[in-house]
Amino acid sequence: MTTAVLVVFIYFMKSEIISKKYIDQLELLSPVGDWDCLLAAVQNGADAVYLGIKEFNARLNTRNFTLEELNKVVKNAHGQGVRVYLTLNTLVKNNELKHFFEVLSQAYSCGIDGVIVQHISFLELIKRNFPGLAVFMSTQAAIGNPSSALLVKTADRIILPRELNMSEIQQFTARHINTEVFIHGALCFSYSGLCLFSSFVSSRSGNRGSCAQLCRQKYNQSYPLSTKELCTVQRIPELIKAGVKGFKIEGRMRSPLYVAVATRLYRKAIDSFLNGNPGVPQQEMADMEVVFSREFTSGFIGEDTDFISPEKPMNRGAYLGTARNGRIVVQREVSTGDGIGIWQDGEVTGAIIKTLSVNGKPVSAACEGETIDPGLEIKDGSKIYLTSSPHIPIQPGVLMSRYPIKTPVRDKVRPLLPAITAQKSNIFTLLVKTYSLAEARLSAQAGANIVFLNIFSPDFPEKTDWEEEAGLGAYLPRIMNETELAAALDLLRTKKPGAVLTGNLGFLPYRKEFKVPVYADYSLNIFNDMDIYFYKQHNVVPVMSPELTLNELSALKNKNVAIFCHGDIILVNSKINPGAPKLVDEKGAIFPVRQEKNYWQILNSRPFGIFNDISKLRAVDFNQFYIDRQDRGPETVKLYRAIIEYGFTDRKMSKGYTSGHLYKPVA
Repeated sequence: MTTAVLVVFIYFMKSEIISKKYIDQLELLSPVGDWDCLLAAVQNGADAVYLGIKEFNARLNTRNFTLEELNKVVKNAHGQGVRVYLTLNTLVKNNELKHFFEVLSQAYSCGIDGVIVQHISFLELIKRNFPGLAVFMSTQAAIGNPSSALLVKTADRIILPRELNMSEIQQFTARHINTEVFIHGALCFSYSGLCLFSSFVSSRSGNRGSCAQLCRQKYNQSYPLSTKELCTVQRIPELIKAGVKGFKIEGRMRSPLYVAVATRLYRKAIDSFLNGNPGVPQQEMADMEVVFSREFTSGFIGEDTDFISPEKPMNRGAYLGTARNGRIVVQREVSTGDGIGIWQDGEVTGAIIKTLSVNGKPVSAACEGETIDPGLEIKDGSKIYLTSSPHIPIQPGVLMSRYPIKTPVRDKVRPLLPAITAQKSNIFTLLVKTYSLAEARLSAQAGANIVFLNIFSPDFPEKTDWEEEAGLGAYLPRIMNETELAAALDLLRTKKPGAVLTGNLGFLPYRKEFKVPVYADYSLNIFNDMDIYFYKQHNVVPVMSPELTLNELSALKNKNVAIFCHGDIILVNSKINPGAPKLVDEKGAIFPVRQEKNYWQILNSRPFGIFNDISKLRAVDFNQFYIDRQDRGPETVKLYRAIIEYGFTDRKMSKGYTSGHLYKPVA
């Protein structure tokens, strides 16, 4: 065997070993908002597509498909060897449960390969009633540590929050949990599933698919919440080696060209690694910068610390150069017909390059490093970005070839929903979350039944040091990785609080160890009787979502839950520092910012309070109420005790407060 032949043989053997080790079930998923996007995804190498219909999906504002179209979509994709996953990942109200499962049943009969859901309470019902259908837990479920994944053992895949770093991702894969991560696209400022910003400020619920994207708006004369675009193409080898199975591109509201270029970029990056020659596809990366970029960040996966693009919350394209005397030394190739964005004096204007000259000579294209005159009046110092090019292809040079997938023949299913027993809460209980030991003692003396203090608080007392009549409970933060959860559990074992309020799902698998009342914070988006049923199976009392109205709460069969009645609504929970103690929008509304452990919370500009309306909730058998108000002393506790006992009717007390969605349903 010659040396050349030996080298080729070793190369292919190496490629074969790499492929066999990692390729099992590895899947590139592309976003599909319409038929053109479907074609772009399929042609450019997607293994699967995810899409929504016009109901129950988290991108209701994109074009989406009808149920009638879904048959054709599935047949088209399957005919080209591409799997189809349906997003039914919004929060579902009680009166929508029957329709939700009717929609799923019809989609199931169309032959979809899987469904993405947010409600962990739906998982077992779907697995029992829809055989052969894969169930993925949405990133909106906020399954942020392996312990929380124990609650959804039968899920076929867990779509991880974007806030996890490589080490935290490996904690999942090391336990053989089938994981999917976002590798490219828009980043939410808020931790997945923990955002009420759009809901309480614009009455458009992000949890229900109608996000108003308030993080892309101006605060403090800038855009401090507007994140850069996630791009992890350089991290693909690490993610594959870590055992990640699903590689997901965000962008169901983006163009077919975006879908084509992003899919092509990551298809080539994945294949180059599997073929033993890992690298970043340079042409596709250059095209991606033009098609859509708010500047790129490798995110938490790459342990980046610079997430924000505060100048403008828009696609800026690829940096071309800075104007000097009407000319630009270009940083990349540019041609006539290209679109550019001109950034000057805080404003952005667009233009098409119709004429182009280099050294006074007309040209149709110029190379990197050349000085061009684009034939436009441009102010000195303006930054120029390339925003479009007719030369970027939507079709790949070589079409993908796959074996067709046989579409299963299925009948519609009528799942039997769990029988919910009507139940009420007989004992009036006032729960108060506090932020210092002194505040906890004052709230207890003012009439709270249980006061909660963060278990990580340095002044959290030993059980023997608590002398007040009210019980002292421990609050577990909303965002914790596995290490932080283990530390919280150790503290619970040491401190032995009389109750637990958890904002994190990871506590639930350990619930039996603690023989005390346990409450689930409203951040867990508990929305309907099936959710309540799930938490009751874990002997946990849910605090219902504040996105529900008085009528929607009243329609619940199980009233043995807690209702948030007063305090500061936490709009955003974020691992990214907003950079200021308060945010002021263009209307002058002030949103306080506070830090909780190693993440930040943005509070509503107006505190929440239902005041006398608490009597309406008590009239329909709700008797457990929850207050979360920092640095206001015991007056709030005394006030609600007085309202309950004496029935105050003074409407002036509610001035400056919001009743949120108590009478205004979210769509």
